Amino acid sequence: MDSSPKINPAALILDSLRGAALTSLETPAGGMWQFHFGSATLLIECPWRAVRKGVIALGADDNGQKFGLPEPVSVLQEFPKLVRNMVVTDVRVDNETADLSVHFGDELRLDAFNDSSGYEGWNYTDTKGVTVIATGGGELAIWAKAPTRSEG
Repeated sequence: MDSSPKINPAALILDSLRGAALTSLETPAGGMWQFHFGSATLLIECPWRAVRKGVIALGADDNGQKFGLPEPVSVLQEFPKLVRNMVVTDVRVDNETADLSVHFGDELRLDAFNDSSGYEGWNYTDTKGVTVIATGGGELAIWAKAPTRSEG
């Protein structure tokens, strides 16, 4: 029987994201979305969507699509508008698939779907020394710097 303590990846991420607002969004390469939250960064390389009040408001695949609009959708412009004046209130990680949900109150959430048996879906890093990577197949790789005596 394994008596070692289990690391809760959602709690690790929430510890540094709780109360944080999106500071910027960029695409460093094709198919990569980098969400900056001040002292933390979430890089998503799998499908993702923003759900607002129970409806899909925006998704990664919407970028560049016209949908009958005068101009193509710019996810880089629209997602920051969706989360304006919102802060992170909760984080959830599915134990089987490593799907990630970042909640901005009760109104909006960002879902990342780890959709590969071989490729990484998303990775999270912060300045506290936490790194969480959704590896292929739904597994998680977690690194967390141990607190020093002065940190508690």
